[in-house]
Formats: sequence, structure tokens, C-alpha cells
Amino acid sequence: MFFMPPSSVGVDPQPVIELREASKRLSAGVKEVKTAFTNLSLTVNRGDRLGLFGVNGYESTTLLDCLCGVDQLDAGAMEQYSSVSWPVGTNQAFSSKLSGFSNARFAAEIYSQPGCIEDDLRFIQQLACLPDVVFHKPISTWEGSQKNLLKLAVSLAFEFDVLAVGKINAWDFRSVEPESQRIRELFERRIEGRTMVMAAAGQNKLALEYCDEGLALVDGVLVYRGDPEVCLQLVKEESQRQKNERRDRVNARIQRLIEQGAIEPDDVDSADQAA
Repeated sequence: MFFMPPSSVGVDPQPVIELREASKRLSAGVKEVKTAFTNLSLTVNRGDRLGLFGVNGYESTTLLDCLCGVDQLDAGAMEQYSSVSWPVGTNQAFSSKLSGFSNARFAAEIYSQPGCIEDDLRFIQQLACLPDVVFHKPISTWEGSQKNLLKLAVSLAFEFDVLAVGKINAWDFRSVEPESQRIRELFERRIEGRTMVMAAAGQNKLALEYCDEGLALVDGVLVYRGDPEVCLQLVKEESQRQKNERRDRVNARIQRLIEQGAIEPDDVDSADQAA
């Protein structure tokens, strides 16, 4: 099943990202690979707010990484026609040996507007609520929550035409605490009038709050594009179906072992009770 909603009458879509017959697989062990997506063709237009929903979390996060250029495709092609952020809430380029200030300055040297580096560094420090004594220490000495806040602050400090949103661990968008409200206001300014693509894995409620449209990926195949709530329901139903299949396979194997005399029925009952 695949549904593509019709474009609005009189509106000429302006692509910001295009994927053509793109595929990506991930290593899952010595001899095992997982398919994130296969033969996927996708256009993200200016102004889209697109949520990526997958039965497996790695499907949506890997697609997001490829769309913003953090990861490379195995096959197919991608074109970016606008500036695209790295996934908000993550920063794989951070060095734990460097201070928060040095890591933030590295990003500012690349993305700050001319003459704005020092202002952006102050902004990052304030948004992350980091005192000087912490900001200038190696981030390997920080608490996990402080590291997450720095990643989020650096991600939101700069403006991009397309905001890619990864898993955000440092922000509860429903919180009424002043710090959370300040991040929410900044996040909404960053996406106002721009394009956003969000991996819904682990943050379905955030995706439903901010995305107007969704993609549903099942076993690496795009099966639906449309209402985000429908996407979420589709992947939940498919996830449950796959769990039921795995359970049935395990039960069938246990039954065969019982018939062969390899195990006793009482052993199965005891194992079930222990679980």
C-alpha cells in the first residue's frame, strides 16, 4: 500500500531534498545485515514537516542520517538543494577530550555568520545552562544530561533551510519548566517557514505534535505517505504482527522439542512462570 497526497492546486512544489532508488543496509554482526530502506524514491519539498516512522527504530534514524548527509547511501542517488542541518540533538563530531567550549567553537567556526562566533558561543552556553567552570572542562567529565543539553544547544544555535531532527534526549517538549519552554520557543522559531524532517523513533508524541505528514517504513519499504497518526498506527500494527509471528515460531519449536522428548512440558511451564 502506498499513498501520495495530491499537491495543492496552484502550488508549485520546490524540492529541497530528493532521493532516487536509494538503498541502505546496516551491519548487525559478523555475518548479519539489516535493511534500513531499499529502492526508495522520495522528494521533500520546501515547507514540508515530515515525520519518519519505522517498525524498527533504525529504519527512520538511518534514513534521516542519509537525508542530511551524515551517512552515505549504498545505492541510488541523493540531491540537496538547500542547507540541511545534522540531526538535532546529536553530534557525532564531538570530542570527549575537548571542552564544551572547544566543541561548540568548532561548530561555530563552520556555521556562524561572519562576526557572530562569540555571540553564538554565549548563546550556546546560556541555552545549555552551563556555568563557566563546566563549559571549559572536557566533556568526558560531564554528566550525561549536560552532554545532551550541549548537543541540543549547538544543534539549535544555527539556522538551516532544512532542520533534521534526531532523537532529542535533553528536552521534554510538554514540560512547563522555564528551560523547556525556552527550548520550545527556539525550536519553533527554527522551523517557522522552513522544512523539517524528524525521525519519530523513540519520540512519537513529538513527531505527532510538529509533523503535518508522515512516512511509514515497513521492512525497508515505504508503504504509506500521509497522515502521521495513520503512519504510527501502521507501524504499531506491523510491529505487533511480527512479534506474534516470532512467538508462534518459538512455540512451534518448543512443541517439536516436546514431541521429540528433548524437553518436558513441565520445564516449559516453569520457564514461563520464571519469565
